[in-house]
Amino acid sequence: MAIVLLLAGCDPRTNPAWEFAGEPGLLYDIKLFYEKNAREEHGRCPRPLMDGITRTEVLDETGARLTVRISYAYRDWTMTGEDCDRLRPGRCFIQQACRGFSSRTFTLDRAAPDFKRVLEMSGEQRRRQSG
Repeated sequence: MAIVLLLAGCDPRTNPAWEFAGEPGLLYDIKLFYEKNAREEHGRCPRPLMDGITRTEVLDETGARLTVRISYAYRDWTMTGEDCDRLRPGRCFIQQACRGFSSRTFTLDRAAPDFKRVLEMSGEQRRRQSG
């Protein structure tokens, strides 16, 4: 029973750590959308992860739409740097370059089902695939 309660606390749809603007799981939805679509540093970082959120701001609330600005730390998971020292020293420079802080604006649909609420994101993005 305790294990079930512990796992329930990890669910981003109910965990208060992922709540923003009164919406449970909203920060998690934003994180998923960012990690699926974002690029950083003029394409040098094609697969960034949102490592941490440093600031949040509600820009506009109109009906079911919500526009927010999120400031965050990122790193690119494809630039592990594990082979830096001996195999590919040039990769160390790239690894360092693919870590940083940035901010983006997200437009969300509050009425949409979980994990499909993000309509738009500012900043560099990979080309979205249809289907």
